[in-house]
Amino acid sequence: MKRHVILIVDDSANIRRLLAHNLGRKFTVLTAGDAAAALEMLDSGEKPDLIVVDISMPGMDGFSLTSLIKGNPDYCAVPLVMLTAKDSSEDREKGLQLGAVDYITKPFNLEEFADRIGMLLQ
Repeated sequence: MKRHVILIVDDSANIRRLLAHNLGRKFTVLTAGDAAAALEMLDSGEKPDLIVVDISMPGMDGFSLTSLIKGNPDYCAVPLVMLTAKDSSEDREKGLQLGAVDYITKPFNLEEFADRIGMLLQ
């Protein structure tokens, strides 16, 4: 059975390592430290089954990245989850309006996060 591919886009190396280690037991995990690196991966032909995006990143933020991904016909159907420290209802609403299927705030429970990702990939 093919393993699902998840792309994690977060400027925190610790978050990328933590998620790659935890999710790597069930999924193939790709990581990018910023929006530019994520777009480069997607442009090179990577086709993740799910994308996790942090909002607060240097350069292009996660909202802008989400808009670009959801505006691209090759990736608009890929589920996208926002994982962020921004917990205002305005930010949550904006993320969901841009096309995110889930909005998870930091700090988060690792097991619950993995379960939610697994449910989204079913």
